[in-house]
Amino acid sequence: MIPILHVYLLGDFRLIYGDAPVTTVNTSRLQALLAYLVLQCHAPQSRRRLAFLLWPNSTEAQAHTNLRTLFHRLRSALPTADHFLHAEAQTLQWLPDASFTLDVADFENGVSSANSSTILRQALAFYHGDLLPDHYDDWLMPERERLRQIYGEALERLILLLERERDYLAAIRYARRLLQHDSLHESAYRYLMRLHALCGDRAEALRVYQACVAVLQRELTVEPSQVTRDLYERLHAEGEGSREILE
Repeated sequence: MIPILHVYLLGDFRLIYGDAPVTTVNTSRLQALLAYLVLQCHAPQSRRRLAFLLWPNSTEAQAHTNLRTLFHRLRSALPTADHFLHAEAQTLQWLPDASFTLDVADFENGVSSANSSTILRQALAFYHGDLLPDHYDDWLMPERERLRQIYGEALERLILLLERERDYLAAIRYARRLLQHDSLHESAYRYLMRLHALCGDRAEALRVYQACVAVLQRELTVEPSQVTRDLYERLHAEGEGSREILE
């Protein structure tokens, strides 16, 4: 029985074959080729397109030579490579029915099918960081940004679910995670302001507003939106009875 190959592309690149780390796929080019093939495993990938994507500034002939060499190196570096990789004259493919897991797929599938805060938390746990953050291939950039957006939207969903469940402390933790993910996400400041007020900590809610003002001024030279300012004014005017009003 072939062991399962676990592929991790979110955050640091990692491969685990069965229970053992695979350390031989250890260059950015090898990792980029593996990542592209596994992310596009639904269909064979044109050698010509791959060569252009990975070596956009090389001649076509040189890029094709580079790809042949790199694919040979990947087959040598990957345990039981024939179970995962398939080559034709014009195409290369990561076999979709191979025995492997992919954190990107687990994250996306989990988020899209989540129907409770518990399941959504489990899905978000797959996101350990941006897609291959130390790689700078042009093809990676839109995919990295797409996954970042899914992660941010999923965090917002979870924050609102937890607030409805009155698990305010957990909602605060995820709102702070959203701000770590995107410090300019103004809605996250409002979530934190409201959640701290619901916990009875109006002073902390107002401190969050001041942090919002400082970040937006420093990074964008703008003020918070009217919605955020209105929430601040409400909290500033209200006393300790703000919990009932916010709920």
